[in-house]
Amino acid sequence: MWDQDLHKWVRTIEDFTSTHFDIYRSEYSDVPPILLDSTSYSLSSGGKRFRPLLSMAVAEHYESDPMQVLPWASAIEMVHTYSLIHDDLPCMDNDDERRGKPTNHKVYGESIALLAGDALLTEAFSILCKFYQADPQLGLQLVEKLSLAAGLQGMIAGQVKDMQADKVSVNATELTQIHKLKTGHLIRAALEGAAIACSAQQSDTLALKFYGDSLGLAFQIRDDLLDYSERTEDKKNFVSLIGLNETTELLEETSRKAKAFINKLQKPSVKLLQMVDYNLSRNK
Repeated sequence: MWDQDLHKWVRTIEDFTSTHFDIYRSEYSDVPPILLDSTSYSLSSGGKRFRPLLSMAVAEHYESDPMQVLPWASAIEMVHTYSLIHDDLPCMDNDDERRGKPTNHKVYGESIALLAGDALLTEAFSILCKFYQADPQLGLQLVEKLSLAAGLQGMIAGQVKDMQADKVSVNATELTQIHKLKTGHLIRAALEGAAIACSAQQSDTLALKFYGDSLGLAFQIRDDLLDYSERTEDKKNFVSLIGLNETTELLEETSRKAKAFINKLQKPSVKLLQMVDYNLSRNK
């Protein structure tokens, strides 16, 4: 699954984001180095780059110039990284480790970690403004798409609902809604925004939107299966709510739906079908 194209895209995305912040380091002496160190620490900490890879797969599918989509893909990854930094803070999930390394606030302190997250979110929009100047209508569409996915109607709403669920019991329907908001909307946006940047036909853009909805939910269900432990019950885990067999069946059903939407494209995308299979088989 992880063929040369995907490895190449991962390197390209990482180079693009690191270069963006290296310019601040070399050309703007008033930017505190510790803030740049903190943002770089989380951006370079590895990860699947699942969301921006979806964007780049769309660019390949429509045979578009990768630079037409790369800034969008990178902005998506920066927003995702900001959300992880904030999720790990003591006032949120209070995690000490992510991807086998100390979390940002454990290295740089809570205040710097908070501000590094703020910087990543802000700079994501700066990238969209800078790289889509030549097509301001497209730039505005992408800014709106990312705002909706990351804001009060998307990721932030999901995070609030997730925190509230710590205090009350939730059912499977409510948990699905949390995951769609917190995880699914940004995955959907990665695909929709790339389709818009590639001038895809409206029917294809709509199919990719629904593919993103299904894949986003499947991604979280797979996480729940990987995270589940019989020794530690988590009421916000599908396995705890509906059982192991039912959760496995739900993952398979949701994955089939995702593939069905790709098959509605005028020309099905092999890579996007492979991303569904990758999610089904991943172990982290």
